[in-house]
Amino acid sequence: MKNSDPAVLEALDLAWDDEEGVLGKLRGGQFDAALAEIYMELLQSIEIEEGSALHADFVRLLWFAPLFSEWQIERVAKRGGDAQEASNFSDKVRERVMELLGTP
Repeated sequence: MKNSDPAVLEALDLAWDDEEGVLGKLRGGQFDAALAEIYMELLQSIEIEEGSALHADFVRLLWFAPLFSEWQIERVAKRGGDAQEASNFSDKVRERVMELLGTP
């Protein structure tokens, strides 16, 4: 899937939804393993051709996800969730975003 595909953009946006998205639920201190798996499958499905322009909404919805998910680990733990599972998810998101966007 390409980064400008409307389905990709919609799915990335949904991940931030407080009720249906893995990142939105993390904001509330809830880690949902099933949603995390779906999100990672989405990230794995994205392909960016070398030299192609990135859609602004794609970058907006993606770049903050690694930092955000890392910040929520403590919140998950305080709500009785599995902090290690949330941490593993955060690490996977960071690694995939680095693969997609590159590093300096």
